[in-house]
Amino acid sequence: MTNSGVCSHTGHCWQPTELVITLLSASAREVVRQWISCNRFLDANNEPTLLSTASTEKTGFTALVNQVNCDLAPAVIFNELLRKGIVEQHESGCLLLRRSAYVPDLPYKGDAFAMTEEPEVAPRRRRNDQI
Repeated sequence: MTNSGVCSHTGHCWQPTELVITLLSASAREVVRQWISCNRFLDANNEPTLLSTASTEKTGFTALVNQVNCDLAPAVIFNELLRKGIVEQHESGCLLLRRSAYVPDLPYKGDAFAMTEEPEVAPRRRRNDQI
């Protein structure tokens, strides 16, 4: 049972990278999505916070997993994220979501390095199509 309506989302949104989408199970992907989109798990700069692995914290990793789906085992999700290199565990026990796991939702158009839209390409004919 997913509990998606619990937290408010920010105006500045992140999205998971293709790496996350490709490597992770659906449950782990949803945990990452919640981590990068819920105010409760973002800092003052709208970056994903370090999460405590202590089960008693309201803003810890267990709370995040339970918010996504209370039937998920936090240890299983933790091990998957760690094994696939999506998170890093600090000596303090806190988890850091690696920056390679999320990107801005919309391209920034204010400077020369902004992403540009791909030009429209006319559909090509396959080699074996009749003329």
